[in-house]
Amino acid sequence: MKILTWNMGAAFGFRGAKHELAWEWLNAQDADVALLQEVVPRPEFSSAWGSTIWTNKYQNWGSAVLTKANQHVKWSPTDAHPWLRRIGGAVAIAQPVEPDGLWFVSVHSDASSFENTHKRYPKTYAHLPSRDGIARCSTTEMWEIEPLAHELRPTLRGQQFVMGGDLNSSRLFDTTSEGENWRLFENLKSQGYLDLGTRQGVPERQTYFKQNARPFQLDYVFGDALTESRVRSWQVHTQAAQELNLSDHAPIEIEID
Repeated sequence: MKILTWNMGAAFGFRGAKHELAWEWLNAQDADVALLQEVVPRPEFSSAWGSTIWTNKYQNWGSAVLTKANQHVKWSPTDAHPWLRRIGGAVAIAQPVEPDGLWFVSVHSDASSFENTHKRYPKTYAHLPSRDGIARCSTTEMWEIEPLAHELRPTLRGQQFVMGGDLNSSRLFDTTSEGENWRLFENLKSQGYLDLGTRQGVPERQTYFKQNARPFQLDYVFGDALTESRVRSWQVHTQAAQELNLSDHAPIEIEID
């Protein structure tokens, strides 16, 4: 199974004809599953897929899970998931029709914490749910990936899953392994979200190619222990960002037995 994870950059200039070219590139890869962020739905391109599960985050772009086989349905949060209902546009979740099938999750976690976003855009994150029990990398701030991972954990526990997307975080943001970004990834690991690049010996590898930006990896793919053990390959398609300029992020491709 070939899975692509890609922030297609529609939020910051990669729209119109450029976004069409990105869709064309995506469809030419013949992937079985695509976990997309900052994507604008384009029926003329998404019709090539068996199922398309999409959530809008801001205006007309959002996150999506596309599968070639029509064996998934959209999973929606309930009252038991107050954070996922509040920030639903940050994640698209595909539930398998078959009980032993793979779950797929596409994540877009903002670069700003709830606190900073609220300062920049007053009332944006007013009246948020309780933070009790949520594993956090900071004592003063919280990012979307943290409550998202916390509330998805009971649903994904005991299931096979792949969760990929743009975390807007990198271990290399910190000067030492004691920093908040390192703690974020350790917290995710302790909750059962295993980095699928680990078994392949993948170090932090550049996926973000904005001009004059440092060479960070902002995009990641996680899975359960069984799925992690079945990863055959992990690679970044740098040409999509560097040579073709289809987005400021490069797609990650993984293959799973």
